[in-house]
Amino acid sequence: MAIKLSGITKTFGNYQALRGIDLQIKKGEFLALLGPSGSGKTTLLRVLAGLDFPDEGRLIFDGSDVQHTTARERRVGFVFQHYALFRHMTVAENVAFGLKVRPRHERPAKAEIQSRVSELLRLVQLEKFGNRYPTQLSGGQRQRIALARALAIEPKVLLLDEPFGALDAKVRKDLRRWLRQLHDEMGLTSIFVTHDQEEALELADQVAVMSEGRIEQIGTPDQVYHSPATPFVFEFLGHANRLPCVITGDQAKIGSITVPVQNISTTRELAGVAFVRPHDISLHPVAGMTTLPVRIRHMFTAGPGVRLELQRLDAEGILIADLSHEQVQRGGFAVGQAVAAELVLVSAFPAS
Repeated sequence: MAIKLSGITKTFGNYQALRGIDLQIKKGEFLALLGPSGSGKTTLLRVLAGLDFPDEGRLIFDGSDVQHTTARERRVGFVFQHYALFRHMTVAENVAFGLKVRPRHERPAKAEIQSRVSELLRLVQLEKFGNRYPTQLSGGQRQRIALARALAIEPKVLLLDEPFGALDAKVRKDLRRWLRQLHDEMGLTSIFVTHDQEEALELADQVAVMSEGRIEQIGTPDQVYHSPATPFVFEFLGHANRLPCVITGDQAKIGSITVPVQNISTTRELAGVAFVRPHDISLHPVAGMTTLPVRIRHMFTAGPGVRLELQRLDAEGILIADLSHEQVQRGGFAVGQAVAAELVLVSAFPAS
């Protein structure tokens, strides 16, 4: 199902949760709504589900206006963060619930419901657990049962509200891969809410980054990470070094050096802020014309790479750089050493 939102607003009392949301979701697409708490992403998901209704705007499903239709009429499957399973029902009864509460003229026959439940339990790899109760399952298993229950009604759209938020890191990663595979196999249009940047970038076809009820940027994971449209997106998606600068043309003056910037070209001199990812900083033993003087304050060596804290010597501030263990060993870098930091890839924005 293709979905189009135009000018969607939603207010709760004096609080405006959504501020003119425009969004198009292609049929079969996996979209992540990514943002911090309070950015409006769960409200937007509930508007899509028919659990909340917008104050203004249009909501179109496959060319039909569904703004005033109920969640049941929209044929939407919703997976809640904390599962919302019925503790007094078995796993099989939980999965069958959405089918059994349909109006009599829409309700499948008992044998058909049993067959559908068995099929879904096989799909989520829990076919041996139908007679158990939710409290007898692990968190990852309960999340898969919640997903099976959402799929039982054969939804046109699958909505997931922070589906892995209550799980530990390893289970989250395993379920992410499994969910992406399931989405591809079933050809669903899926939309999920998350505040986990890694989760969004790994799972989604498109990522909508939200802040204060607005969409700051929407694009592929590569686009939003490598070409952020705003300072908020740059800082929210992964660590970024923030440095005051002066922008002239397609260059930024940072301290005593001038470097090219990848995202802006001005016709006048502007006060600005430059952003550099830690992996876009190189270290050299000897200073050059295009390097900043720094001193290595700390080195974190546990893990696949080395993270270095660098104290600027030309101005106040700390830079964070990520190097490989090989680069650190080859350069002979050590805590306390004065070195030169080269800013390899820089983006800059006018100061707000």
